[in-house]
Amino acid sequence: MGIIEQAVDTMKVKLDDACEQGTITSSERMLSVIAGGFILGYCLKKVIKKPLTALSGVTLGGALIARGITGKCPVTGAIHQAEEEERNLTLIERRYFEK
Repeated sequence: MGIIEQAVDTMKVKLDDACEQGTITSSERMLSVIAGGFILGYCLKKVIKKPLTALSGVTLGGALIARGITGKCPVTGAIHQAEEEERNLTLIERRYFEK
């Protein structure tokens, strides 16, 4: 087992331990943490030259890291909730309007 595989396995275990009941997949969680780290690091370098751009990047990077660590995504949850409500609404329409 190489160093990279060992690091990836360790990261997967830590992410899974942080949130066992996540609503996003483990690969999506790992990509969120990695992308958030890159965005956060890049924008922290630019804080002095472009503070407004850096602030938005730090916010985005932090949100991606939090999403990856917790495994919960409010956008994904809202999409699933809207799909479920649409299915229930369709069922109600069929019951009352079709004979």
